[in-house]
Amino acid sequence: MIIFKMNLSKINILIFICFIVFESFAQEKDFGSEEYVNQTGSPKNIVPDIIKEEVEVYNGPAKDLDAIDAVSVSELPKIDAGWVGILSEEERSLGWNMWSGTDRNFAKVLIELLPVNAPSAAMRSLAKRLLLSRASQPEEASSKELSVIGPDGKPIKNQEIDATFLALRFSKLARLGAGKELFTLSEAVPLEDMVDELAKEAISARLLSGETNEACEEVKNLAKRTNELHWRKILVVCQLIEGKRDAALLSLELLMAELESDDIFSSLIYSLADGYAPPEESNLESIYFEILIAVLPGEQLDKQRLRLSPSGKRIVALNSSHPWKLRVLLAEQAVSAGALESSVLGQLCNEYDFDENIFIKAATESKNMEGYMARALLYQASLRATSYIERARFLRLLLDRADKEDLFTAYSATILPILLTLEPRSDLIWFASSAARAGMAGGNYKVASEWLALLGKTADLDFEASGSLLRLLPLIAVSGQPLPKPFMSSQATDVWSGLPDTLSNKEKQIRASRLLVLLSAMGINIAEGAWKNLVNPEYIHTEESIPSSALRYQLINAAENNRVAEVVAISLIMLGSDGPSKSGLVSLNAVIRALRNIGLEDDARAIAVEVAIAVTQ
Repeated sequence: MIIFKMNLSKINILIFICFIVFESFAQEKDFGSEEYVNQTGSPKNIVPDIIKEEVEVYNGPAKDLDAIDAVSVSELPKIDAGWVGILSEEERSLGWNMWSGTDRNFAKVLIELLPVNAPSAAMRSLAKRLLLSRASQPEEASSKELSVIGPDGKPIKNQEIDATFLALRFSKLARLGAGKELFTLSEAVPLEDMVDELAKEAISARLLSGETNEACEEVKNLAKRTNELHWRKILVVCQLIEGKRDAALLSLELLMAELESDDIFSSLIYSLADGYAPPEESNLESIYFEILIAVLPGEQLDKQRLRLSPSGKRIVALNSSHPWKLRVLLAEQAVSAGALESSVLGQLCNEYDFDENIFIKAATESKNMEGYMARALLYQASLRATSYIERARFLRLLLDRADKEDLFTAYSATILPILLTLEPRSDLIWFASSAARAGMAGGNYKVASEWLALLGKTADLDFEASGSLLRLLPLIAVSGQPLPKPFMSSQATDVWSGLPDTLSNKEKQIRASRLLVLLSAMGINIAEGAWKNLVNPEYIHTEESIPSSALRYQLINAAENNRVAEVVAISLIMLGSDGPSKSGLVSLNAVIRALRNIGLEDDARAIAVEVAIAVTQ
């Protein structure tokens, strides 16, 4: 716990503020909630207007503030604003030296390439830790040339890289839907550094997090103080969000002469102001597009909303002015990406007003419905069920429908509170496999183990139970959980025997290869002959997306030299926007091994489990 004081009576520049982290606020105040607005009702300004003479900076719980003595600034490691963070090692930080050995320019490139749309909670968690960890800044790449320096003696290039790096982190966090964490990070940045690109990204992040009222008030203030094109564009966006069409079009007319010839901002605004879909060439990465599409009403934009980042999908899912169907569809995707609480999806599923008579034959009726509607009906039916058999039946049907659209993990987390009301017992043996798999997908291994134990007790007597267990053995092994008796570890790698007979030989080949790669990458000994059994002249050559050799070898080198942040960033880039479940085997194998090599065993396992869940359906 550290406090330091600085008297700046003779100097007009605030030198340094570090690590303003109020943990209680981060835990209790949701970024984007009404509680964020202060007691007077006015929004908190994150862009400083006044530099105070004396500043006290505290890095510990507020309640202990009076008990702390001032200490020298030199007791803290020096860190530039671009590399400040809010996660300590106790909070699963990647470590103070995570960028050690990686030069600044390459670090910036890696952050630029980070995917934000992957339907993977494991990837999102790892990306957030990469972007939020406290760390020493990377070294500058060695050069024989002198660096250009500013009046303060600091290399100008490094200053620019550091500022750009922090702005990139803000942007990535915003698109990951990590609004609360981003706000806390912005609080840790020295006030004098919250200018230019950082201020832009901070405001954009608040807009992307749904704080349109508060953020737009700040935009109005900033637009009065500067003539910069960016703030004038955002002002137009805010005016359109507030329903002030005429004001938005007038503001647009005033800045038309300053827009570049290839800038489609004007066509975007004109189309949205008149209630039309945006131009086809609209850039999804554009902050203007992202904000407007997420927030504006009108079903004509629903097609574009389906293409939003997890942050945008979260906004739509939480906005009751949008159609229920769209909100459910985007909530499913946002939960899959880890950007939305599963309870929200459950609430949305329960909101639809079905005719009471439909619940009498819900199982039958669901077969003829669209996926999202069937899932909502089965969810409500499971809540209404008053017998163990009925509830388990509806949950199994729901999970089966979710499986078909790669939504098993999302709905496993959503139905977990309902699953907890069921007891594993012999008359539910037919449901045990689905329940165990859902428990693992939802992160509740205690529940999973109870249902697996039920399967194990009857495996010798029940052919279906035995087959279900065989199918789940690779998943259990990958998750690190003990195999149920009487099965042994060697049987977990006998992946072919556990595959459903309904699959084609080609599909069996694909699934078996995928499971063996996961098991091997997680350090599990593969039974003799397991790989040999998959050698088939028809499938000697496979088609899959393979990252560049440069990227793969850079990952290997980074792992061997313990360049932690570099390994994490490259791993996420290699897995890509489609996520682990759709990633090629070359990428999966390399990423899991690299993460384990640098000590991130839990993260490697989380990725492997996501893939195994998809393969063992």
